[in-house]
Amino acid sequence: MNVLLVNQYYPPDTSATAVVLRDVALALARVCSPIVLSGRPSYNPEFRHGFYLSKTEFVDHIRVDRVGSTSYDRGFLLGRILNYVTYLILIVIKGLLMNPRPDVVISLTDPPIAGFAAAAISFLRRSTFIYFIQDLHPDLAYAVGFPIPKLIARIWNFFNILLLRYCDSIIVIGEDMKDLLVSSKGIDASKIHVIRSGCVEFPSPKTDGTNIIREIRKNYDFVAIHAGNLGYVGNFKLIIDAFKDLGDRSIGLVFIGQGAMKTELMDYAKNVDSVRFIDFYPYDELSHVYSAADLHLISIKTGLEGLVLPSKLYSVLKAQKPIFANVPYKSDVAKIIKEYQCGLVASTKDALEMSNQIIALKDSNSLGKMSVAAGQASEVFDRASEIKKFTEIVVGHEKT
Repeated sequence: MNVLLVNQYYPPDTSATAVVLRDVALALARVCSPIVLSGRPSYNPEFRHGFYLSKTEFVDHIRVDRVGSTSYDRGFLLGRILNYVTYLILIVIKGLLMNPRPDVVISLTDPPIAGFAAAAISFLRRSTFIYFIQDLHPDLAYAVGFPIPKLIARIWNFFNILLLRYCDSIIVIGEDMKDLLVSSKGIDASKIHVIRSGCVEFPSPKTDGTNIIREIRKNYDFVAIHAGNLGYVGNFKLIIDAFKDLGDRSIGLVFIGQGAMKTELMDYAKNVDSVRFIDFYPYDELSHVYSAADLHLISIKTGLEGLVLPSKLYSVLKAQKPIFANVPYKSDVAKIIKEYQCGLVASTKDALEMSNQIIALKDSNSLGKMSVAAGQASEVFDRASEIKKFTEIVVGHEKT
């Protein structure tokens, strides 16, 4: 069985979808013949590619067909849009001409409308279509305040529902996302499967981590880290406000990563000495980054539950670190943390209340217990087990 995997990002891209897709492709390779259809690396890649219109390479014995989409830095909005548009146009052409014909087409959600291009390939090549959703658009874009005219959002949502109904199977990353598809989109629950991103071993580091940990912690006794994308999903200004007066207590906050809001947040925190921003470290050093923290932060704005689930949750669990989650109580993140008692869930919008909660955590004896609980939860949400479920769904569509 030939399976086509469609997503703009694939290693050396470092996005969460790129890493998950690599693991999915490797797992599928044991039971079928996967082909990845991606673009030129553009998501904080470990290295960049030169110009080409099309290129085929084999990475870990996986066939990766890359189209020559533009690869502007994601911080440049117009450049990111060009990356999206060139990728979508080129993959439709490539997908229609691809040999062998795919029996199954699986689309992820990078870029947000990749599913439409993949569905077109599926329809014209008479292939089974599986939609693997990480972020639910246009709902997410509209909910975070992205300037989408209401008419365009309605049209996008209309066609998105048609796309969801066209799918032979839908895979989502959380129960809250499944509930949302059923309740607000009218999608048949029987064809929606929950497959979580899951926990995976960190890559083997190339250094002993001393310099990385020292740079992150500086001289603070207690350090909280938010590692990941600084986009529109989190209450980052609220978090900065909560930490701005904690420096006197030797409590520091470090944002590690990039994102659309990074420049704005750096300006917002420019007079707060206890809040710092650091670029991404090399992927190989992730274990040191996560181990440097006393506490990890996850933030989702109210109203976004079911639309997004930060994959960093599973990295924190694997690092066996406690979590402070400023998220809606009904979100999957909140449910997991409360069930496994591996952190504190606080949906407050009050910075002072959040400050007091952070101080109480620092002074308590519960952090060690939360760390142990996080490690136990990581075994429950093992990525290998989750991906096994994924492959079973794909193989179940094999035409006999």
